[in-house]
This record gives sequence, structure tokens and C-alpha cells, in this order.
Amino acid sequence: MIGEPGDPRGKRVLKVVRLIGIITGIAVAGFLLHQVGWNSIRHTMALLGWNYSIILAYPMVWTFLNTEGWRSALHKTYAGISLVHLAGIRVAGETFNSLLPSGYVGGEPLKAKLLSGRVPLSEAASSVLIAKAAQSLALILYLGLGLTLGEVKGPSPLTQRPTLTAIALLTLGIGIFTALLAKGSFSRLGLWLHRMTKLSWLQRQEDRLIALDASIGAFYREGKGRFLMSILWHSAGWLAGALEVAVIFYLIGTPVTWRQAWFISAMGQLGAIVGLWVPAGVGLYEGGHYMAAAMLGLPPALGLSVSLIRRVREIFWDLIGLFLFWKLSKGEKPKEA
Repeated sequence: MIGEPGDPRGKRVLKVVRLIGIITGIAVAGFLLHQVGWNSIRHTMALLGWNYSIILAYPMVWTFLNTEGWRSALHKTYAGISLVHLAGIRVAGETFNSLLPSGYVGGEPLKAKLLSGRVPLSEAASSVLIAKAAQSLALILYLGLGLTLGEVKGPSPLTQRPTLTAIALLTLGIGIFTALLAKGSFSRLGLWLHRMTKLSWLQRQEDRLIALDASIGAFYREGKGRFLMSILWHSAGWLAGALEVAVIFYLIGTPVTWRQAWFISAMGQLGAIVGLWVPAGVGLYEGGHYMAAAMLGLPPALGLSVSLIRRVREIFWDLIGLFLFWKLSKGEKPKEA
């Protein structure tokens, strides 16, 4: 079967996938650079000067917090895997979450594939799915509290129908996803899809889906405490993102309170979620910062500048993620198909 160790066809497929991934990633990164514009980049960098190095390095904080959350989603047998190695895989996967028009989940299969060089593929896939559920539940708490605590000058965004609709749909989707995980529904879903489509490929995945359900089921039976820890680690990762906003405002000479920073970060994240099918939420992410600043009585242009500073930081880490993807996909040999 293609993809099994030693299969020359599988090796060729992996090389093609790696090449397509790198080309796609570089193309979208170039698109983002064009959209942001070099003049905007120079202007935002001039606001910070050498302090920009602090902003560029800051994502390491939430990278390791969220990576610890992912490690908590592994069974105890595999929880000793190197945090640094796991963080490298996560940065590569999050790069494709950012660059591809698949929003929040585009890089998750990539994480599982790269991790399968160290653990069985069923365990790698289940850990990615469980960690994503934990991070998503933490996101709902983060958005709800952030939008509630904001010191807005007018009506709260939580009283506005578009905001409530977006959060309600997000909560519903995450709830369904988490319920499917807890009930081990992937093999049944695969069987149903096979009956509907008659695709032989789906039938060939039956054993893998059963193994995935078994791995997820075992985790939920034995690792409820680890799942709670995963939620807590991911919550800390989201809060680190809010703290970044406060740091940026401080460095450009316009300090804000932690409540204002959390509100601005939550609004930016909400904008990115609304624009899930737009690569990196271009435009909507910036619009969230712009609107948040206006609601707080700050100059809207200041909110836009902060979003551009964060956007340049994101592009910088996307390039690092592409490099890590190239290194990891080149060197890893999967434990199983």
C-alpha cells in the first residue's frame, strides 16, 4: 500500500507532497507579504526599532505552552517525547493552519504525519485530535471572557447579533467535534461515508479508523486528568497571545490595561475565525483589531498598526515553520503506515 515503509511509490508520494507543501506555503507567504505591503511593514517596524526582536521571539512562549497541552493529549506511554521536537512539529503544522484557506485545521494531518516518526500513527492522530478539542474548548472560554471583560465605550459586542451568531456556531461546531471524539465515531463515520460514496479507499481505511477510535477511547477512559491539563495549558497559550498585545502597546508608547489587551486580542481572533476560508484571515484579522480599538476609545489606526505588527511577526514564524516542515518531512520515517 502506498505510504508503507520501504514502498518506493510511497516515498515518491511523500516527496511530491513535501514539494507541493513548500511551494504552496511560500506562495501564500508571498501573497501575505504583498497584501500587507512593504511600506506598511517598514512603518510598523519603525515604530518598534530593535524592540521588534522581542515581538519576533515572543511566540516561543505560547508555542511551548500549547505544545505542553499537546503532550498532555498523548497517552502516558508516549508522554516522554521531547518537548522541543514536539514544538518543532507544532510550529510546522500551525504554519499550514495559517497559510492554507482551511483555517483552524489545515495543518493537523501534517502534525500527525510528522509525529508518526516517533509514535504509532493512530496515537499521533488521536493526540492531534484530542489536543485540538482541548484548544478549541479553551478558545471558547478565552473569547467569552475577553469580550466580556473589555472596557468598551459603547454596547458590548456580545450584545450584537453577528458576534453572538459567530460564537454560537463556533461553540456548536466544537461541541459536535468533541462529542464525536468522546464517542469514538470515526470508524462508524467512515463506514457510513463508504456506503454513501462506494469509494474503495474509505473501505481500506477501516482498520486505521478502528485503531484511531480505540486510541481515543483509551485516552478518555484513562486520561481524563490529562485532558483537563491539556485545556489548562492551551488556555495559558491563548492568554499569552493577549499578553503579546499589551507588550506591543507598551513598546510603541501607548500602554493599555490587561483587560483592553485581552479584548483586542479576542476581537482579532474572532475576526480570523469569521475569515476561516481566507488564508491567515487577511483583512478580517486586521479589521478585528481596528474595531476593538474604536470600541475602547483608542485611535482605530493604532489598532490597525498593532495588527500589522502581529502580522509581520506571523509571516516571520510562517517562514520558520516552512523550514521546519522541510527538515522534519525529509528526516522522519513513519513507525507504521
